[in-house]
Amino acid sequence: MRARRGIGIDALAAVLAAVGGVRGRGRRGVGALLALALAAGLAACQAVPSEGPVHEGLASLNQGEQPVQFNPEGPAAGADQEDIVRGFIRAATSSVDDYAIAREFLAPAYAAQWQPEDGVFIDEGIQPYASPSENVGELSLSGLATVDSAGTLSPLPTGPETVMRFEFTQVGGEWRISSAPNGVILDRISFSAVWTNRQLYFLTPDNRLVAETRWFLNRATLSTQIISGLLDGPNEADAQALRTGFPSGTTLASDSVPVNGGIARIEFSPELLTSEPANMEQVKQQIAASLQSVPGVTGFEISVNGAIVDSASVTVPDNQTRNVENLVTTVIRGDGIGTLSGGEIVPLPRIGDRIAELNPDAVTLSADRSSAAVRHRGESGSAVTWVSQNDTVTIDLRRGLFEPALDRFGYVWSYAESDPDRILVQLPGSSPELLRLPGLEDREPLAVRVSPGGNRLAVLVEGNDGMTAVFVIAIVRDADQRPVGLGEIARRELVTSGSPVDLDWVDETRIVTLSRAGAGVKVTLAPLGQLPSDIGTVADAAAVSGGGSRSLIRVLDGDGRLFGPQGSGWQLQSEDVRLIVRSG
Repeated sequence: MRARRGIGIDALAAVLAAVGGVRGRGRRGVGALLALALAAGLAACQAVPSEGPVHEGLASLNQGEQPVQFNPEGPAAGADQEDIVRGFIRAATSSVDDYAIAREFLAPAYAAQWQPEDGVFIDEGIQPYASPSENVGELSLSGLATVDSAGTLSPLPTGPETVMRFEFTQVGGEWRISSAPNGVILDRISFSAVWTNRQLYFLTPDNRLVAETRWFLNRATLSTQIISGLLDGPNEADAQALRTGFPSGTTLASDSVPVNGGIARIEFSPELLTSEPANMEQVKQQIAASLQSVPGVTGFEISVNGAIVDSASVTVPDNQTRNVENLVTTVIRGDGIGTLSGGEIVPLPRIGDRIAELNPDAVTLSADRSSAAVRHRGESGSAVTWVSQNDTVTIDLRRGLFEPALDRFGYVWSYAESDPDRILVQLPGSSPELLRLPGLEDREPLAVRVSPGGNRLAVLVEGNDGMTAVFVIAIVRDADQRPVGLGEIARRELVTSGSPVDLDWVDETRIVTLSRAGAGVKVTLAPLGQLPSDIGTVADAAAVSGGGSRSLIRVLDGDGRLFGPQGSGWQLQSEDVRLIVRSG
């Protein structure tokens, strides 16, 4: 199947997710891709001067975030079909006047039909061209991800290259495109320059703010795009768990959100006034948190029918779920469990001895370190037990138990291979609940982790061709913070080379994985809704802990050696470590 006229990026992404690709041609070598990407990047930049006068830098750091303006050329006289296609792709780096330059490459009848707003197809940057018939051209793309019309980025499964089809006609003796896929095609470097990611904040049933990452064109209309995104609500995967505070039917009353003197002036339709006072406060919280990352915006005014009804300053949301003093590395070394400090173990107070008595093979501490979920050997097999200073509660005795999780609200999460479609959730002292997992594209979970904020479940699986993949699922809670279900959609958040080994949450919006690739094990940092980055390798790595920040990521190898990040590599932190203790 190929991308044809009328098939946008959203539809193409759905097809790719279902069949794992469009048409078979092997991916190019990673080394060649990197070399060409670097060459393209260097060619686009001026040389760094080694001598000459000192020039004044940016007067404000915000200047460093100004939109990048590309000025691609229109079609050249006498250009052949391949030149027209490649020129059209380059022209999509400029969205000025609704992609006016890109439309110059299209036949007049098709120029009005092409819909660039359908999304983005992001590829590696190598785009072989072929002409299978007289007036047809094809680009073969090694896809990385798609961005849908709402700005949600989804990594593509590994597999065959994607073939994009273009049809041609002559207009005034010059070749023009008469059919092309909707949306735009950008290589990774161009995409990162033209688009920017921002956090949109939505509400849980108990009115906590939770972020979704969205991508927007990096231009002066960024505030308008963000407010429109808030009005549209959370993405489909989060729709059961999150909501927007805006009353139903509320829209922007004008096409733009102007910013004057640092104040974003937002004019809403009259439906906003149907909101209760408490809801209006939630609307303000969403706006304040979502606009805080826009350069130059310090506050906002809300108007209806030309009259200002409210205003506030932008604020950085407090999403820290772990106390700073608890952002430490905790391990089991020898017979002791405690915090690693200067090569020594500082014993874990109150519950450390109770955990050690169970001879655990997996431990997750609560955020305040006052309780733990422990997997250990029971009387008739593995068991998951909750441990506090005064109590011990058996949670799960099913066969094939995974490492348990303990969320910030005190619920223990336990997954078992013997019950692959469900996960057990229990507040110690209450009855357990079994929540059904959504489909994972027929993949079996290898590890399951709950995010520090208790909002999402990350599931590690083996993807196509033995690759590492991670799905993220929304946790649905009631107003009392009790988990009552899981989202119906498991969003693919990561696809990376190498067979899966382990994963953990770094914080509420980032995951870290281990993938065995050749002789080493690769460490990959993956912010939700963004492209991942590899951050080095550790030989024979077996387990990873997110720790709460990038500097606190720890990797344990098969010989009990613990490593932490140091510059671009990994430095030995301790030896003879039996377990990394995770934090909930």
